[in-house]
Amino acid sequence: MLRSLFLGVLLATAASGADWTEYRMGPFRVISNAGDRAARERLTEMEQTRHVLAGMLGKTELQAVWPMVLVLFPNQREYGPRAVPQPFVPGGSSDLSAWAGDTPQPQDWRREIVRRLIADNAGPLPAVTVTALCDLFSTIEVNATRVKLGARPSSLPADRERAWAKIQLLATNPEYAGRFRIYLGNLQQNSDESVAAHNGFDLTLEELNKRADAYYRAAVFEASPMSGEALNPNRDFIEKRLPQSDVDDWLAELKAAGKTFSPVSPRGLLAAGTAVSLEQAAKANPRWAEPHVRLAAIETSQLVKISRLKTATTLEPNNSAYWQALAEAQASAEQPTDAAKSWSAAERTASTDAERARIHQVRLDAEQRRIEFEIAAKKREIDERAADLQRVKDAAAAEIRAAEAKANREQGGLKSGATPVPFSQISGGETVTGTLIQVECLNGPRRLTIQKNATTTVKVLVRSTDGLKATDFACGAQKPPHQVMVIHDAKPDATLGTIGNVHTYELR
Repeated sequence: MLRSLFLGVLLATAASGADWTEYRMGPFRVISNAGDRAARERLTEMEQTRHVLAGMLGKTELQAVWPMVLVLFPNQREYGPRAVPQPFVPGGSSDLSAWAGDTPQPQDWRREIVRRLIADNAGPLPAVTVTALCDLFSTIEVNATRVKLGARPSSLPADRERAWAKIQLLATNPEYAGRFRIYLGNLQQNSDESVAAHNGFDLTLEELNKRADAYYRAAVFEASPMSGEALNPNRDFIEKRLPQSDVDDWLAELKAAGKTFSPVSPRGLLAAGTAVSLEQAAKANPRWAEPHVRLAAIETSQLVKISRLKTATTLEPNNSAYWQALAEAQASAEQPTDAAKSWSAAERTASTDAERARIHQVRLDAEQRRIEFEIAAKKREIDERAADLQRVKDAAAAEIRAAEAKANREQGGLKSGATPVPFSQISGGETVTGTLIQVECLNGPRRLTIQKNATTTVKVLVRSTDGLKATDFACGAQKPPHQVMVIHDAKPDATLGTIGNVHTYELR
């Protein structure tokens, strides 16, 4: 017991008493007392990963919501007491990791860097593609400006290794590598993989997968040279010696392992949870979406809530949960069209097939509500216009009757046996809404079959095609069926089997 305590004190004293230096480039920092060479090598590896990945994604430069910090100890003995439970843990103003300078970085650590860079910079990519890219970079080999990619990762399940082999082929084989970014660019724009395969490689998806399967079965995988960044590790990194107070702060954050944060840091302000602190957190890290989501949760105004959630989805467009929250808020605010678009984005960015299927069903339900809402709104508008017209008719009829009554009085009333001319009010017509499933062309007129519900269909007649758009009421079965609303005169035609003649219509 005393020996263990003595060893812990000795390690803490060694860590705090050593010379610590910070090396920085882009979103990366290495905080090291493991010597200059080890620190520069690790930062070079991180920076070359960022550079090569940016080229594949078609980006000029990749940024990060949070700086990624590696605290580098000289050896495993000094690192051991400060090991973190996962590749990166949240700090107050950054994400932290730790490792030993005498041991290469683990593959999961490299995967996590790539996953974060993709999440913070790329358009929505399929989850299997993201995982395969992370596996591809997990075995990156970097020596200053020389970079090799494609060595086989260790211990992957068969389905994941198959996905890795496909991406490895496309990224490293000269036949495909030059157009790999086009393929990934199409996927980031929500295109189907069949479109990405055609635009990227002029291949059908079936042929691309056939070639990838043959490559996987051959199992001849080799790392290939990549175009590295022209950087000089001895010149291009920002370097500064750290005072002991800064070292103590970094070591304290490592020890906290994401459980507590400085109250003045962005994550500390978020943890406070007040409206004021959440606003301060959003300003402290303008790339961070979570404060806007938390502010939306306590917002009482529906429109302000929607605005907050729109900001969050702009900052983190691959977060399906944020899109779902926005869709629900838009539905509550009776914005069904916008809600349908947000549900579509939520489905597209879902991380699992099960979640994607669940959101798809919710999306279908929301789309049906949107259609019903818009049809109801149109019907209300038509009913209001009909009511206004009826009021005008009623007023005109009343004026006519008043004039007739006045004339009769002035002429001494009606003569014996005379009858007044009857006055008939004009009907406003009847409305039918449903799904247009069939159009029959009858040598001039067109007979429409409309399915009102699961068990009821009706037929109405369009007597003249003058003024119809070329694409409206094309003859035959409607593929796909259209939502339609018609107003007819309620004059049935037994010969044609119709319930009325169409006055006006609207296709959805």
